[in-house]
Amino acid sequence: MSVSGIDLPELRPVSSMPAASDATDVTPDRQRRWLGIAALAILLVSALTADQIIRSGYFTIEKVTVANPLTHVDRGIVERTAWRSIQGNYLNVDLSQIEESLETLPGVFQAMVRRVWPDALELRIVETQAIARFQSLQNPNELSVDSYINLSPTQTLSAAPVLRGPKTQRETLVDVFFSVFPLLREVGLQPLELSLSKAGRWTLELQSNDALTDARFMLLLGRDGAVEKVDRFSRSYAIALRRKVDLIAKVDMRYSSGFAVQWQEEGAASTVQLAGLSGN
Repeated sequence: MSVSGIDLPELRPVSSMPAASDATDVTPDRQRRWLGIAALAILLVSALTADQIIRSGYFTIEKVTVANPLTHVDRGIVERTAWRSIQGNYLNVDLSQIEESLETLPGVFQAMVRRVWPDALELRIVETQAIARFQSLQNPNELSVDSYINLSPTQTLSAAPVLRGPKTQRETLVDVFFSVFPLLREVGLQPLELSLSKAGRWTLELQSNDALTDARFMLLLGRDGAVEKVDRFSRSYAIALRRKVDLIAKVDMRYSSGFAVQWQEEGAASTVQLAGLSGN
């Protein structure tokens, strides 16, 4: 092409610009994927940061206090036990573990622990209202003050049961007491004293909870199977002996089946042995 003798380069049509939709290949699906990846990364970083904060030396527990007044239980012992049970900091401490430790203390029926921001734990203690005490055979005139048996506050006893036996058998006495107490309570009997002799013989002194009588009698259990014998006695008592509780002096459970009853009659005692019994 020439204009006035001047050669000009040939002009070619310019190709059309790409449409806006072709300017980028980021589709809505791809955008959502990138947003999801970004959100996941943020969550991961946040979780790692939170874990580092929790595991760090920050948020240490500085105070442990008992929020309610105590009657039988020593406040200092409760607080020291709670301190010894703390593992971790304010954010990750296991409150249920502290509660379980506190509920093993003599006189504590239930413990409740809660966090108080920013660095404290608050304890609430429900004390037992019924107490049993341990009496060593070696020191019969001394009742151990730290040998409380924890019972529900709703269970009221007219007298504190005594667990009497060798010091080495203290835990065994406690275990047997806990096992027989509900069996006897169910039939209206209260244990006054559970004894284990040096020879390994078990005896129970019982009292009726009947409002019309405060009858007491002894239950002889022998050496073996004390809990099973109390269970067998309680079922038989409800059927055959409850109406005659005022007349009972002793009940001998040292038989493979059945039992023998020693009755009180005008100050004297006569022994009645039920049929089908064999001694053990």
